[in-house]
Amino acid sequence: MWDSVQGCFCERTWESIRVGEVVKLRENDFVPADMVLLSSSGDQGTAYIETSQLDGETNLKARQALPCTQSAGTADDAVLRRVAGATVVSEPPNNRIHSFEGFLELDGEQHRLDLKQVLLRGCQLRNTRSAIGVVFFTGPDTKLMRNQQAT
Repeated sequence: MWDSVQGCFCERTWESIRVGEVVKLRENDFVPADMVLLSSSGDQGTAYIETSQLDGETNLKARQALPCTQSAGTADDAVLRRVAGATVVSEPPNNRIHSFEGFLELDGEQHRLDLKQVLLRGCQLRNTRSAIGVVFFTGPDTKLMRNQQAT
């Protein structure tokens, strides 16, 4: 998670992550909260996730950062400077793990978000060295937790 006081990413437990915080994942990390993918080390901002904790599927799924955030490259500070002041507006918390609607407002422009830009809690980053995202749901509001409550 990005620590603006220390000016670096530092390790924290999933329980301490809050909405609006920027999180950096490394390969094989589990996603600790529902996040919008901002940047990744993969080609053209692509990150691969395994969703077996959500839907039982073990095949990898591709997620794609928006060009407006991925264009910052993979340097952590460049990504953070690019998204400073950005706002994520999302649908209300729900248990629909196969859909997402929202937008990212950046530099006065709205960029549509769908499931292709989202990393859901419980997924695992695979075949991707690193990914950076901003948190939009935590704890009981994540799609994973809402889905478990619905059963």
